[in-house]
Amino acid sequence: MCREEAAEVRGHVDEIEKKGAKLSFVGSGSPAHAKNFAEHLKAPASVSLFTDPTLESFRAAGLRRSVFRTLGLQSLKNFFRARKKGFKQGRTQGDPWQQGGSLVVDTSGRVLYRFVSDAPGDHPPPATLLQHL
Repeated sequence: MCREEAAEVRGHVDEIEKKGAKLSFVGSGSPAHAKNFAEHLKAPASVSLFTDPTLESFRAAGLRRSVFRTLGLQSLKNFFRARKKGFKQGRTQGDPWQQGGSLVVDTSGRVLYRFVSDAPGDHPPPATLLQHL
């Protein structure tokens, strides 16, 4: 998950928890990268952060891994959109070619909503995630 998306979703933690849900992030970097992300995110302790350098969870979720998508025109557009909002690209941590996504999963493991990112910075608005809880 990019920092822009994480920051936007972080602002809705209370709403997420009021619906009986829990917010979790999964990255592809090392545990040290995850710690750095957590410090930057400044999320409440109730937010879980995991890392999967093997990318198994990304494959299981059907998320894309692509050099072209990382370096393509859409990625560049998303970069400038994020910059305009005040977000700055930090050092890439984890697999740079792995695209992200968002899932809403119920307690039985059933996927209620899945968003597959086309490029870095491509993510659903927090309101979309909230409506699927």
